[in-house]
Amino acid sequence: MKTPFLGCAYYPEDWDDSQLDYDVKMMKEAGITCARIGEFAWRKMEPKRGQYEFGWLHRVVDALGEAGIAVVLGTPTATPPVWLGDAFPDVFVLQKDGTRAKHGGRRHCCSNNPHYLEASDQIVHAMGREFGKDPNVIGWQLDNEILTWGTGCTCEHCMKAYHDRLKREYGTVENLNARWNLNLFSQAYDRFDEVPGDWNAWHNPHLKYEWAAAHYDADIAFMHRQAEILRLYTDAPIGTDMMPTNAMGYEDMCGPLDVVMFNHYNTPANLSDAVFWFDYLRTLKDRPFWNTETATTWNGSTAIGQVLKPEGYCRVNSWLPVALGGESNMYWLWRQHWAGHELVHGSVLTPEGRPTHTFGEVRRTAEDFDKASVFIGGTKVKTPVALHFTNKAWQLFDQQKVFDGNWYAGDVQQVHRALVRCGVRPDVIGATHSLEGYKVLVSPCVMTLEDGDLAEKIRTFVENGGVWVAGPLTDVRNGIGAHYTDRAMGMLEDWLGVRLDYGVPTDGSVLRTAWEDGEDLAVRKWAELYTLGEGERLASVTGGHSALNGKSLISRHKVGKGEVILCGALMEDADLGKLMNLALADAGVETFRVMGSLNVSPRSGEAGDGLVLCEIGCGDAILQISRPMKDLLTGETFRDNVPVEPYGVRVLVNE
Repeated sequence: MKTPFLGCAYYPEDWDDSQLDYDVKMMKEAGITCARIGEFAWRKMEPKRGQYEFGWLHRVVDALGEAGIAVVLGTPTATPPVWLGDAFPDVFVLQKDGTRAKHGGRRHCCSNNPHYLEASDQIVHAMGREFGKDPNVIGWQLDNEILTWGTGCTCEHCMKAYHDRLKREYGTVENLNARWNLNLFSQAYDRFDEVPGDWNAWHNPHLKYEWAAAHYDADIAFMHRQAEILRLYTDAPIGTDMMPTNAMGYEDMCGPLDVVMFNHYNTPANLSDAVFWFDYLRTLKDRPFWNTETATTWNGSTAIGQVLKPEGYCRVNSWLPVALGGESNMYWLWRQHWAGHELVHGSVLTPEGRPTHTFGEVRRTAEDFDKASVFIGGTKVKTPVALHFTNKAWQLFDQQKVFDGNWYAGDVQQVHRALVRCGVRPDVIGATHSLEGYKVLVSPCVMTLEDGDLAEKIRTFVENGGVWVAGPLTDVRNGIGAHYTDRAMGMLEDWLGVRLDYGVPTDGSVLRTAWEDGEDLAVRKWAELYTLGEGERLASVTGGHSALNGKSLISRHKVGKGEVILCGALMEDADLGKLMNLALADAGVETFRVMGSLNVSPRSGEAGDGLVLCEIGCGDAILQISRPMKDLLTGETFRDNVPVEPYGVRVLVNE
């Protein structure tokens, strides 16, 4: 199939069969080349247990195929039919108050329930047998946005899975008691099955961490189970569409799957957050990811949650995943629901079948993709800069914020924005990712380095010549979020010859800090203060408390062939930019010369070298270049300054 492809979520089960030809005709007019179907249609596929009716779905797949529109087929396990709940009421989540969820809505079943798993297995087998070799089915989407929210399920199966996890992780209940410090409050247990779930008590963060992790384990296992079934029938790529949260862990979920799938609904105010996620998604697999959902206009269920976006937003929002390493953008949804749930969610067509106001932007995006197809398909995003974003850090901060208002993802995204403003394209990477090929590694708020071989990889990276910016709130806990008792940091104190003396919350009203060149430094929320035995001080405390005055806040340390910049502060944007520029200069990283809110994506491969430019701030932007480049979308050639209009896109190749 020609890539990148432009797609949509299509729900033919919502509509009379007479609408199919019209919908296909309009998809062709819009430039749609792929449709996601089937993800919520379990009852129509299996109206009674074991009675399968796929004729209607074959007609849809065939009609789309005849029009040159490929299909991504979804397993419908997020929405079980009423007959399953009638036969086995225990398939639904048992809530912490002892009540069960009821039929209706979606994603309300227990991923550990044997009746639910058996019924899910059967519908996935049936779909695989029916469509596994269909040439128009180019991929499979498992379930929909699976993730345990809140307390999760408290049923006997979930409790057993939780206790089994504790046995695997800790071996003996005595070890669990010791590692969780359960002499405190007389909390120690005699048996694993005495350890409660996370409800109806003030539980410690280690219990809360393990309770959540057990639910994430179950959801991941459920998806992997479906993938194993489908592989009996198909060679098409398999993935599951996920949302912008790393609590469950993209690396764990996507490792055994074939393609990363992602859903997002950003606005002009936070479009840079989507850029962050795309910079992360492309590093998870050695193949382009699929952006499986975004809105053409706005999102909402029975009340719209957003407002009209400026002209051009739909186009640049559609281009960003492709510019940053994906091979598709798909809209949710094709045709707005005429009744039921999500009645006001944005779409390509209205319920009456009329184009929405962004139809022209959708069509223009399709034309763009066609013009840039060879270059995008024959190149990859390449960068010497990496930014850590780990699943374990997310999970640990979920259970212990350290200070009120702390938000792990927000702090990492601030660093990401600073790097982009400095003129680089960072890879956002997890703990398992290789560090080979990078010159700069930035690791903010990686609470623990006890995460597989992460610590050893970092040591090797630095000793071989890399520049590592570490902190703040990095290496300050062990693998379950407990303090060290013989040192304040896992490896950094001993390795760098420093001592972490204090970690202090601040609102800027008392603590005063400055760079060594005399410029004031604005710390926001948190500061870690050090005594240096070795290294060069870059910033320190200048006032606020006599015990803190003179302590090092930021320092630079030569290690092997490389260096570590130890940063103890959450900083405001200007100071963060100064620090990132320092690290990039030390590593000899060349930066793009940009003006405005311009994202530059450097790409290279068998199709040549070039840049994809996306303006995301709704303002004019400029890129300065040193050699002639041609825009594949407009045919223009530029020799010095490349102007980009508000929400504009350019695909530049070397001439």
